[in-house]
Amino acid sequence: MRDFSKTSIIELAAIVAEHLERHGIDVVLVGGLAVEIYTDNLYLTKDIDMVNTNYQTPKKMNPALAELGFHKEGRIYVNDTTDITLEFPPGPLAVGNTLISVDQITRVGEGQIPILGIKDVIKDRLAAYIHWGDQQSLIQALAMMLKHDIEPNTFQEFCTQEGASASYTLLKALYTEAESQQVTTMEHLETLLTKTLLDSL
Repeated sequence: MRDFSKTSIIELAAIVAEHLERHGIDVVLVGGLAVEIYTDNLYLTKDIDMVNTNYQTPKKMNPALAELGFHKEGRIYVNDTTDITLEFPPGPLAVGNTLISVDQITRVGEGQIPILGIKDVIKDRLAAYIHWGDQQSLIQALAMMLKHDIEPNTFQEFCTQEGASASYTLLKALYTEAESQQVTTMEHLETLLTKTLLDSL
């Protein structure tokens, strides 16, 4: 069994994606690790979330992952040599109510990880806030927008489609304030969100 104790989470994601591809299993990286990559490690995670886009069965997935030393425990796959876990949320690849057919390839080290494009990752985080009230997801969306100079109006139509005009108003206010304060940490963004929500009461 391979030892992944000194393997970074991004390197491991590339290893897993390439290994699965060799077995005819197509995956696209989503979730927290996509946020970590797009924020240049401003946000950190211990989970690799990948959507299997060609819908292979556990009968095919499990043996392929076992070759890397991963075995299934509940919804996740674990490996005794690392704390990093794998999870494969069910397809199809979608953000909010919108199906995604195009993904962006980002190269990491010697491998390459198929990854959801940054605007779709932001929409995914916004959807988590809109539908489940997950404030951490809103902060992650904001961090990616600030890091890549993506204006809030890019997501106005998406927020409207998701029935969340108020969320867009909040996003715009947070973005403007974060820019003016030159916010650079997740902690500062959390403080800013808390203050903004309290001020709106």
